[in-house]
Amino acid sequence: MRKCPIFRVFLDTGVLITAFRGKPKMRESALAVLGNPDYEFWYSPLLKLELILQPSHEGRSLELEFYNEYFRVAGCYGDLNRMFEIGAPDAMKHGITVLDALHVAAASLAKCKLLVTTEGPTKPIFRTKLVQVASILAPITKRPY
Repeated sequence: MRKCPIFRVFLDTGVLITAFRGKPKMRESALAVLGNPDYEFWYSPLLKLELILQPSHEGRSLELEFYNEYFRVAGCYGDLNRMFEIGAPDAMKHGITVLDALHVAAASLAKCKLLVTTEGPTKPIFRTKLVQVASILAPITKRPY
């Protein structure tokens, strides 16, 4: 039996939010990414804070449980200084928003092959060369090698 390779993958907050409370078709796409056995998931402390802030403040305990399960099994890249060193020039070069640039940097530094987002392919995050970016809005056309 052939063993499939494992790829490190960084999900942006939109993918995780969509997996929990998105519209059915989008939710299905996000859950398919989360259910891919070839993927090893990674995040940063900034992504965690961005994701859990509102559900914590608003007492949405089921949503928090869902996200905390993800954080329990995913790896964390936490060197914020390195993320800034790598992300700031990429943001300025490509016009990527601050948090997206820091997510891209964390994905790159964690040696992820792919960053999955809910953004459309015309957004600045797709201009980065640090990591391959794919949207759950469109099929992944290139294998993350």
